[in-house]
Amino acid sequence: MAKVEASIEGPIQSVATDPTGTGADIVAMGMTIRFVPGTTASGRTRTIKTPTKTLTPAELRTPTSFPGRVESGFVGGTVIAEGEFDTDTNLMLADFLQVEPAESVLLGALTQNAAGTPRQIQINGVPIVMLTDVRMPANPDDPSNPVFMNQYGFPFKIDTAVLSPTGPTPNPPPAPTSAEGYFAGNTFHAFLFEYGGTGTLVKDPVTTPQISMERASYRDEGTRVRFEARGFVTSAHAGGAIQNVELIRVDLDPATGTLQETPVDSARVEVVEAGFQRWRVEFRGNKAGGFLSGIPLKVIVKNHSGPASAELEPDVREP
Repeated sequence: MAKVEASIEGPIQSVATDPTGTGADIVAMGMTIRFVPGTTASGRTRTIKTPTKTLTPAELRTPTSFPGRVESGFVGGTVIAEGEFDTDTNLMLADFLQVEPAESVLLGALTQNAAGTPRQIQINGVPIVMLTDVRMPANPDDPSNPVFMNQYGFPFKIDTAVLSPTGPTPNPPPAPTSAEGYFAGNTFHAFLFEYGGTGTLVKDPVTTPQISMERASYRDEGTRVRFEARGFVTSAHAGGAIQNVELIRVDLDPATGTLQETPVDSARVEVVEAGFQRWRVEFRGNKAGGFLSGIPLKVIVKNHSGPASAELEPDVREP
């Protein structure tokens, strides 16, 4: 049996139950991608993800159409699969799947923001509705209550977003606002809305310090490892003082079965505007012994001046 490392990105033609009854078979670009729950040879858990949620195989197979679409479930959408191709069975055996109805982005002017149910929002004149579908909700913690994010990654009150100004020389110039999701039924259905300004935060940063993580990555470079991460932190609670931010890796200790936190490095922090600071970590060092030399389950960033924390499963690249 020959297995070759493989990855694909393409349109989903069909989704069905795999022969074991526990996973899923996806047909994309004429080939079959088989996903069966379990762990990889390196001990990572096989996962199916949308941009906002980790799915079970049953949720992936759910035939209910997404809002505005007529296709069954994710059919007609996009899949990114990573794994191996089995030359004996002509199957791609996927360890990791990313699926969504489409990969569409709006970026430009906020042209409508009016009261309504749902709220009447437009970017570049395109109507936007936030997704509440449990397979890809705009708010995974409470799908029925979508969140709107400001440019620093903090939830804010959408009614405080200001329309992009008109006229030849607006001052200050408008900041681009964006949405990610899919277009169907003459409406853009968004799982993410990011306002180009600050707005009024949902949580008061004086009483509830906040920290966001835009992205995090882990690279295995043989004898060395590299972490890169970045995001923002509120500082109004501390009168604007520079915050003490630290990146931490989280691992499962095989001996005890418990999660262990290990500091990676302190972040460089700089002020971007009153009440908000940018943090960044770029760490490269030798591997530690034992299980700490492997891929972390996730990384956490903590504001020791806050306190506040955020966590993310890092983007991973192995040799």
